[in-house]
Order: sequence, then structure tokens, then C-alpha cells
Amino acid sequence: MSVDPAKCTACRLSANRQQVVLPDGPISGLLAVGEAPGRQEDAQGVGFVGIAGRNLDRVMAACGVQRDGYARTNIVRCRPPDNRKPRSDEVAACAHWLDQVLRDWQPRVILAVGQSAAERLTPPWSGSYLDHVEQLLAGQIPMPRYQGIPVVPMPHTSPLAWNRRRPDGSAIRDLGKRAVERAVRLAQPT
Repeated sequence: MSVDPAKCTACRLSANRQQVVLPDGPISGLLAVGEAPGRQEDAQGVGFVGIAGRNLDRVMAACGVQRDGYARTNIVRCRPPDNRKPRSDEVAACAHWLDQVLRDWQPRVILAVGQSAAERLTPPWSGSYLDHVEQLLAGQIPMPRYQGIPVVPMPHTSPLAWNRRRPDGSAIRDLGKRAVERAVRLAQPT
């Protein structure tokens, strides 16, 4: 017997959620995968509607993709308390839901929004996450794949991360925009 994803109780996150935040958006070439629902997503039951989601929408729009042109989901479907990172057992409890979305929707590319999503969808890397993203975008390391689907990692779009600068003075948001540009290009039909 299958479990209704909207009624999942597979991990402790179900105890405090208002609702499960299910994948949404069109079944398209581009699937953005974030870390977890935030407060606004938990209240509305829709992913990527908080400030981090609006930041992603703005970057996508600047690259020619409106909100109705890409799909969204998270590595966990319930909001962690106090907006903390999901724990490994929580990510594992939700893993089959994400894998099912990938099988059913068959995106051409996954945009891993933030380090937690990238840790779930890409092989381990050495060094800092932002350096890893930079190396990938510069073609210095191969594009990772998850279930055969290219994964473009990017910095998290939360204001705390998005508005910072790297040691070389470059803005993290610029690295994020380059990652979105790459994902949008990869998502185009061949």
C-alpha cells in the first residue's frame, strides 16, 4: 500500500509542520531543488514563495524563465524547526519522494539551490562549496549527474548567503546568476 505524500509521517519533521510542501510548477526541462520549506512555504503549502524563492524567481526571470517555466521541490518536504538544516535521517526519509519526482517528471537539468541540496544530489567534493561551484562553472571539473540528470549546484538564495561577498570580493549572487544561466541553457530542448 502506498502512502499519500501529503500525509507522510516518515520522520520527526511531520510533527511540527503545518502541511507537506509538494513539488510544484510545470513538468519542464528545469527542476530547482532546494533544502527545505521555510515558514511561508509551510503556511502556504507552496515551495519557493519566501524571500529566497523570490530571489530565485528574479534571477530566473533575468535569464528569461518566469516562475511558470520551471518546476520546484526540496530535498525534504516538511519545514525543519527554527529553519535549521535538515538532518541526514530526515533527508533519507524523504529521498524516495525526490527520486519519484525525478523519475516521473524527467527534467533535463536539476538546479541544486544551496549546499544541502547539492550534498544530496552530487558526489562529495573537497574544499569550500562556493569554490566547487566556481570550478564546475569554469569547466575545471565535470558536471555531476544524479540518476543520469545533469546537476548544476548554486549558492543558496537566502539573503544571508546571497548578499555576501567571496574572499576575492566577487558577489555570491553573481556566482548564483552564472549557475542559473548554465542550468537554463542545459534545460533547453536539443
